[in-house]
Amino acid sequence: MAGNGKEPSRDVKFIQLWSDANFDPAAKSICASRAGFSPKVAGRTTGRIVSSLIQNQKMQKELKKAGVDMKVLAKKIVALLDARSPLGKPTKDPVTGELTYPPDNFVQLKATELGLKLHDAFAPTRIDVDKTETKQIIFSAEVLHRLERFDSQREAMAKAEAIDVTPEPNNQE
Repeated sequence: MAGNGKEPSRDVKFIQLWSDANFDPAAKSICASRAGFSPKVAGRTTGRIVSSLIQNQKMQKELKKAGVDMKVLAKKIVALLDARSPLGKPTKDPVTGELTYPPDNFVQLKATELGLKLHDAFAPTRIDVDKTETKQIIFSAEVLHRLERFDSQREAMAKAEAIDVTPEPNNQE
């Protein structure tokens, strides 16, 4: 979710804000905007967060039934961080006489990634960019005059009247 570990991600902020609003469906969009989501993607993104949260809650219930808690998971990850390769041949340490096994680098890598994900240490894989822009249009008096003339010509065309297409003389003084 978050990448720097200091500030919670927008997903976490949304869940916190929405839980503070007692998971009121009417407050969902307000909580999403306060969490930093643009209105354009808020509905789709919050729907994804809520569905993954529901799945996560189901998984937590099943893990609790099976007796798996965070301590058990932490011990398992620590054991995997020291995983030995099942295919590697052990070597005898000449000093201690103990057998040393080569590491299972892939399992250790996956255990490290899992531990980092649990600590929310990875940067986000996708960055939502708000692409809305504000533009200002300034009309000069000449443009307004042309628009008014265009409106009068359009009305004349609708009535099937003749239209004067001669340009108006510039009144320069």
